[in-house]
Amino acid sequence: MKISMEEPLYVLEELEAAYAIVAEVLGRAPQLYDCHLDQALLVLALSIKRARRSPRLRPRPRYCHQDLPF
Repeated sequence: MKISMEEPLYVLEELEAAYAIVAEVLGRAPQLYDCHLDQALLVLALSIKRARRSPRLRPRPRYCHQDLPF
């Protein structure tokens, strides 16, 4: 995931970044599953699903109507 300092991240992008970080940490240190980080993945996954349904929380499509061939 590429993070640009010029553009603010949408909530969905922030949730996806957080999920990736927690999943990476748990992959490297499975003994941390006892520390409720596995539950954090579930909470983040459910939050990502909700954010995908909300137009205010997800990024707009990256195309411009003028670039469409029709």
